[in-house]
Amino acid sequence: MKRLISIFTVLSVLAFIPTKTIADEKVVWDKTPIKVILKPNTEKMVVFPSKSVRAKIPAAIANSLTTLSVNGVIYWEASEEFTDKRILVQDVATQKTIVIHLSSSEQQGTDEQVTVLFPETQSSSAPSTGASEGRQEPTRHGYETLTRVAAQHLYAPERLIHVPEGMHRINVAQQPDTHLIRGHIIEMTPVISFSNAGLYITAVKLVNKQKEKVVLDPRDIRGKWLAATFQHATLGASGEITDTTAVYLISDRPFWESF
Repeated sequence: MKRLISIFTVLSVLAFIPTKTIADEKVVWDKTPIKVILKPNTEKMVVFPSKSVRAKIPAAIANSLTTLSVNGVIYWEASEEFTDKRILVQDVATQKTIVIHLSSSEQQGTDEQVTVLFPETQSSSAPSTGASEGRQEPTRHGYETLTRVAAQHLYAPERLIHVPEGMHRINVAQQPDTHLIRGHIIEMTPVISFSNAGLYITAVKLVNKQKEKVVLDPRDIRGKWLAATFQHATLGASGEITDTTAVYLISDRPFWESF
């Protein structure tokens, strides 16, 4: 079993946030609905792997949503806020269907472009020459880089978020659970996850449900993880402003397969 690495210096990670603006969020379609959040009265582009797609818009938001599909790109603009609605986007040629959970929120919505990738598209992006020396291997980033990217998405301003080449956002079921930390009643919810050359980094929100302060110890974490980084070393008692933090978990399998 690989040794669990604990890093308690993630706060210093944010000091090295690059100033490059990220304008394209890449998401691999793995049959988990892809979450897209619009900002009212702001157009958002969603790029699909196919050059010809069509979207089935629910009647409930038909009057609140403008949809334009051109050459595999859907331009969406909402005139008001609405909660999650399931959109089926179909590849006209292959009949493949991608499920989008579309919502509109003034606080959470952005105009950041979303690019949807099929798994085979991601793996075949490097040129193949038939010889191992001619193949371009994907860039594999270190644990600190993976952790920094996950931390930025939780705590940094959007304009400062940068996803390095070779890292791709993947969907993770945001299902609450209380069994991640042994010996404590701490609710955990995976928030965001990325893949990079066989590694996975997942940012997990932790909320203390006890009336006592908790000192976080990586040895209490259940699952098979290569590294664990707590945003803070302690959790305040339930109801206090300090009762919530995050842990960044690195594994060689997707989150729910490692937990």
